[in-house]
Amino acid sequence: ARSAGWMTARFALIPATVLTIGLVAVAELLAVSLRMHMLGRESTTATRLAQDKFEELMKVNFTTHPSIQINAANTLDSNVANYFDTPTPQYTRRWQVAAGPNANQRLRTVTVRVIPVLGDRRVSDVVTITTVLRRW
Repeated sequence: ARSAGWMTARFALIPATVLTIGLVAVAELLAVSLRMHMLGRESTTATRLAQDKFEELMKVNFTTHPSIQINAANTLDSNVANYFDTPTPQYTRRWQVAAGPNANQRLRTVTVRVIPVLGDRRVSDVVTITTVLRRW
């Protein structure tokens, strides 16, 4: 009778072990899924903030407004007056302005970099977008 009880417990231990391994894998998958969801949400927000800056710069006067003047300095790596702002407490936005294609005075090549204040790269990352703006 003793060996039959031992065999039953042994057969119950195997499914319990398999179930435990499966539950741990599902929990890990849930954590990764949550992290990817947060990264996607933060990337979307940063992209929207970059697009907002492009739209804002498109509306200003290219010849007089200081934030759209062509600047040879690297304004993407540090906060330079007239070339950065903080649209929300969670992000810093920097931009660099270069001459447009064919040195056309009505065009500017603008690169906007949106930097999250939190440096956790698992849930947020730097977004950099470049486009050509046209003065209307």
